[in-house]
Amino acid sequence: MRIESSLRSIVGENRRKNVEMNPREPLHASILPKPSQGSVSSSDLLAALDCAPDGISITAPSGRYIYVNQAHCRMFGYARSEQVLGRSWRMLFPAQFRSRITRDAMPALRQVGFWIGRLPGKHRDGSIITQQVALRLLPGRNVICMVFNATERFAGDDLRDRLFALSQGMLAVADTSGCIKQFNPAWSTLLGYDPEDIRDHSILEFVHPDDRDFTQAKLVKLREGRPTRSFVNRMCTKSGSHLWLNWSASSSPGDNLIFASAHDVTDTKRAESAVVAGIAQSCQTDQQQARFAAMASHELRTPLANIMLASQLLKNHFKELPEHLIEHLFGEIQSTIRDMTSTIDSLLFAGNVDMGRVDFRPAAVSSVQEFEILIRNAISQPSSRIVIIIREFDGEVLVDRALFAHVLRNLVENGLKYSPAPAPVHVIARVRSGRLSFFVADRGIGVPVVERRRLFEAFFRSSNVGSTPGFGLGLFIADRAARLHGGVIRYRPREGGGALFVVRLPMRRNTHREQGD
Repeated sequence: MRIESSLRSIVGENRRKNVEMNPREPLHASILPKPSQGSVSSSDLLAALDCAPDGISITAPSGRYIYVNQAHCRMFGYARSEQVLGRSWRMLFPAQFRSRITRDAMPALRQVGFWIGRLPGKHRDGSIITQQVALRLLPGRNVICMVFNATERFAGDDLRDRLFALSQGMLAVADTSGCIKQFNPAWSTLLGYDPEDIRDHSILEFVHPDDRDFTQAKLVKLREGRPTRSFVNRMCTKSGSHLWLNWSASSSPGDNLIFASAHDVTDTKRAESAVVAGIAQSCQTDQQQARFAAMASHELRTPLANIMLASQLLKNHFKELPEHLIEHLFGEIQSTIRDMTSTIDSLLFAGNVDMGRVDFRPAAVSSVQEFEILIRNAISQPSSRIVIIIREFDGEVLVDRALFAHVLRNLVENGLKYSPAPAPVHVIARVRSGRLSFFVADRGIGVPVVERRRLFEAFFRSSNVGSTPGFGLGLFIADRAARLHGGVIRYRPREGGGALFVVRLPMRRNTHREQGD
């Protein structure tokens, strides 16, 4: 009886203070219903409300509090209910969030009489708390509010939502068939698709066609409840390119869900490809160098052996040999030394060109006679099989004589080497408007179709050269020398058999002067 009288006195005191603070607001019917015989008394109900661990309050239609329990006061930092009673609900809600109540909660109360949601609250010290709120419309348009502090709980949810939204990697929730149900903005950022193009679509639609079977096998594994720690596939972007992604996924078969994350490893894949290509190139270079060393050894050993043999004959039998044989042996030695010198010069020139150590030094050729001498000097190997034709010489042309010699000499020597005697090698030249064009045509073995793209590579020799000696540097040197002129060399199969090389050196006086300066 003492507790009941105390509770009734508290309620009566609350009512009195409410009337005093709000003299124009009518006192509503009793907050708690009058007990009927055999039911719980109003005092018991009131005691239950005051002892409840969650905050409970009742507001009048005007929005002022006519009842608050102790838990409600403590949650907002107030010691006594008197500090809240008679005040507007707005005192416990930050101004910037009040529109959410009038926009969301009030219409629901008018329509269905009930609303549950999450709302920010204003603590007495000014801090913001997160509260889970349930509102119920009572008879007489009073509103009862049940609330608990969910700041810690929802803070974790907010952090997870923020992590999901801000993650640079792709996050997704899909069903076990691979249909995407939830995803973060990184999907649109990385792949370029709009959200509506992603939601409820199968992940396989975005996988590169060559990787779909592999990815489908991973989905089957996940469907069986086995996680996939890491696998890499290619995902197609809206622009038509693709990205390499490293995936990690697990499943919850009972919920029919797959949880997956992926991060972009495209740069890593490209770096790996570059390293592999570099290793392959290095291996290829090593093979080329080994092949070159073998060829150089063979090509230089033979003339050295000839020189050694001739010199020994001269040393041991000089007094016994007839004069014409002595002259022949000396001639062989000199000829062999010239050939070796030419070979070594070619090797050095090829190395210098490849490393960019060759300068371009153009000089003027002003007459057809001078031009013909330039051609003959460039060939440097008199032969009745070489036919030189100058079809036109219009004005003056600027060429680097040494580089021009490398171009023409290598093409002519190849023609003589791979054409059966006495088949001629034609050199047909023309100068027009300061531009030099010439053709070198032979009746040799030509070049197989599948090997033509490698024709100007260093150390490359066609498969049909047989035992004909050579280093595979002639066309490489000719091509680089033509490029230094700003020109090109093109290969064409010759009708009736043989090879036709077309060289164009589009040289102009102004261009040369600029390069010379």
